[in-house]
Amino acid sequence: MQAGSLANLQVIALVAFLLIVALFFGAPLLWLVLSSFDPNASPEFKVPSSPTLSHYLGLNRPIGNATPLRWIVNSIILSAATATLTTLVAVLSAYTLTRHPLRWQKGFITLLVVFRLTPSIVLAVPVMVLLRAVGMLNSYTSLVIVMTALILPFAIMILESYFRAIPVDYEEAAVIDGLSRPEAFLRITLPLAAPGIATVWLLAFVIMWSEFVIPVFILGDPAKYPASVGLWFFFGEHGRVDYGRLSAFSILYSIPAVIVFLVIRKHLERGLAALASR
Repeated sequence: MQAGSLANLQVIALVAFLLIVALFFGAPLLWLVLSSFDPNASPEFKVPSSPTLSHYLGLNRPIGNATPLRWIVNSIILSAATATLTTLVAVLSAYTLTRHPLRWQKGFITLLVVFRLTPSIVLAVPVMVLLRAVGMLNSYTSLVIVMTALILPFAIMILESYFRAIPVDYEEAAVIDGLSRPEAFLRITLPLAAPGIATVWLLAFVIMWSEFVIPVFILGDPAKYPASVGLWFFFGEHGRVDYGRLSAFSILYSIPAVIVFLVIRKHLERGLAALASR
């Protein structure tokens, strides 16, 4: 077989594989979109004969003592707060560890990451017992602090590699030019680490956005639940599922995360490329 024919077969095989993958992931998404407009939504894959927006409009109707739209707002607040706090603490910690290294630093960070690999369900009960003992259950503040603590090891590990790659000479030159150490950090080092900071912020946002177990154990009021927990309220008793509202809610639930990704995509791509090269 000639080399040209073999190359063509490889291209055809690759295209066929990609089409299969696209169909595998695209078909459920297409069903989700179609069902959100179908007045008689069901598990069947079908095009609605009379599309409607009633499922989207119905998201403002309460389920229990909370509306689905409230859960999405809760998720935005919790995810943004967790991502911001995680990034702030990780930036300060990683910068300090790179400029003033500690003994056994690498081993300590690795131990934290290994500890974080423990499934959330294993940590949820001890965390709930501890928060109950100090009277901090059913609190957004508690949830943000707990999630920040769980995400922080990964965030510090990522940002440490960025700050370590930025030569100290840049800061020293800035100090010689008349800047103070904090000013040199803010004006020189921090902008150079922007891709890594964006990566950490998005990582923390997405982890909090999709977390289910920890919010269930910490938050006792359904009105305070994030959307990741609120999804389960669409599954009724005796196996009944409101497929239409569930589909509409799932689509709205996905939009904020997609918007956040698109806004910081430029920095994220640079950040992931830098990580891959190290």
